[in-house]
This record gives sequence, structure tokens and C-alpha cells, in this order.
Amino acid sequence: MRLLKETKVQPETSYLLNRGTSLECSQVTGELDRLSEGRRTLCRVASVGRAGAVTSVGEYLPLWVDHLRAGNRSEGTVKLRVYHVECFEQWCAKTGGQGLSSEGIAAYLGAHGWSAATRRSVRTSLGLWCAFLEAQGVLEVNPVAKLPSVIVERRLPRPCPDEVIVRAVVEAEPRVRCMVMLAAEAGLRRMEIAVVQRDDFMKDLFGWSLHVHGKGRKSRVVPLTESVMSAVSRQWLDVPAFCPWLFPSSRGGHLQPIRVGELVNEALPGAWTTHTLRHRFATRAYQGSKDLLMVQKLLGHEKPETTAMYVGMDTSESRAVVELARLKL
Repeated sequence: MRLLKETKVQPETSYLLNRGTSLECSQVTGELDRLSEGRRTLCRVASVGRAGAVTSVGEYLPLWVDHLRAGNRSEGTVKLRVYHVECFEQWCAKTGGQGLSSEGIAAYLGAHGWSAATRRSVRTSLGLWCAFLEAQGVLEVNPVAKLPSVIVERRLPRPCPDEVIVRAVVEAEPRVRCMVMLAAEAGLRRMEIAVVQRDDFMKDLFGWSLHVHGKGRKSRVVPLTESVMSAVSRQWLDVPAFCPWLFPSSRGGHLQPIRVGELVNEALPGAWTTHTLRHRFATRAYQGSKDLLMVQKLLGHEKPETTAMYVGMDTSESRAVVELARLKL
């Protein structure tokens, strides 16, 4: 058993304290000393594991959350990173995994039927977590650094067909119709649709535009078509005047992104999703302009390579090329 150094965590984030001080796989011993004012908690954790691996350090999670927020990470990103770490520790508890070791993390990443993108995201979260523990002196080295990077196969774009979108727009209620239009004709992600507010709409000499609150706290301005503004104006009629959100939740605040995705997916048949509407926007915008950098800017991508993955091939042009290779029978 080796004693980890003392550290302090904020009680207001105590809900993130790992329940793993009683995990069978970790044999963790801990003490929690509340100071007189009740403002801070002193945590000391000792843990052992196979080959000296640290198996549970959940009491460091609140400190990590503070570090992530200090780096201006969005709340969505913070929640996702913490969720990945908590799932890993729960898996170790159930399976007797080797904890925060290269072997233990490799076993965890390989034990699930995730997509490559999900596996890469989980690996990133665990890597950031271990890097933080290494900086705190809890780990001697970052075990994730020894693991191979996750190869993500380039997926073909899947732009949703226009006839499918038109049918959904005609049949959907005003709220869902507005969501579909924002995704298909403005290229918004479901998380961006969820947080649209009254003050985000701007009018200039050429028409209306939307201030989009994008991924990773990155904002952009997207011009809106007349059909999108028509759907938006109709949706505002169902929103109380005092409410700032275009899509308010009955629980207060705005709808969660996952709910926006569910509503749009229900309106689309088959395997078409909210994201395929974004692919449709990218494909139509590029086919009409041939300006990849402009499409990149409108989608809010950091790299044009990412935008290229969203753009579907113009089959009319490719068919013309294929015809050149036809045999003369």
C-alpha cells in the first residue's frame, strides 16, 4: 500500500466524488476530514493494485473538474470527460480490472463494441485524466502514452436526400420543422440548435444571420435563408415572450441536445439523422460554390480536411467521368 499525497477538493463538486472508496477491486482506504467551516474537504487516498497500478483515485475528480474549467472547457466537454472516467472505474469494479495501468486501460478500450470515434474519445478522456494525476504526483507516468493511437476509418458522407427532408418538413410540428430547417439549410449541430436564443439573430443589409454558439466555445455567424427564418418566426409564436430560448424545456432552460436529436430523428425515416442533415448542407453548399474554405467556416470546422469528409461526391460529375471509360461494344 502506498500513500498518495494530500489534496483538497471543493465540496460544491462533491457529487463527482467517486463512490469507489469501497470498490472491491481497488482495496482502497481513505479518510475524509471536514474542516470546521465546511468549505473544503481534505482527502487522503491510499490504493494498491496489480503491478503497482493505481486502481481508484476518484477523490481527485473534483480537482480535475476545476482544472478543465480553468482551461475554459465547455460544460458539455467536462461532463463527457468525467463520465468516461467514472464508467472506467465502474468497469474495473465489476471486472476486477487492473486500473490505471497500460494493460488495464487497453483491456477496457478493447472490451467494448464501440465505434472508432467513440473509442478515440474515451482514450482521450482517460489520457487527460492520467496526465492530470501524473502532474499531481499520483502516477509516475501516464499509462495512456504507451498505448497505440486509435485509427479512425474515414467514413463516407451521408447527405440526407432532399425529398426525405421535404416530407419531414411538411409532416412535422412547427418546433421540429424549425430544427430540421436549421440543420439542413444552415448546417447547425444538434447542440447548436438547442441553445439558439432571441439575441442570436442579427439583421444586416442582406438579410438575417444567426450567431451560432459552436463546439468548443467557438462562435460563428451563419446567414439564414428566407425559408429558415420563416420556420424560426413560426416557432417564436409558441414561445413565451419572456423566454430567451427558441426551444425551451418544460423543466426550465433550453432543450438538451440529445432531445433535439431524438425529435429530429423521429421525424426522419430510416437511418437518416440530424447529422446527415448537416452533411446535406455541406454537400449542397460545396457543389454550388466549390469553395471548401467557406463551407468550412460555415460549418465551424477547424480543418478543411474535416469539412471534406462531410461533402458528398457530385454523382453527376463522377458519372460523366465513368462514361469516358465505357467500352465501345
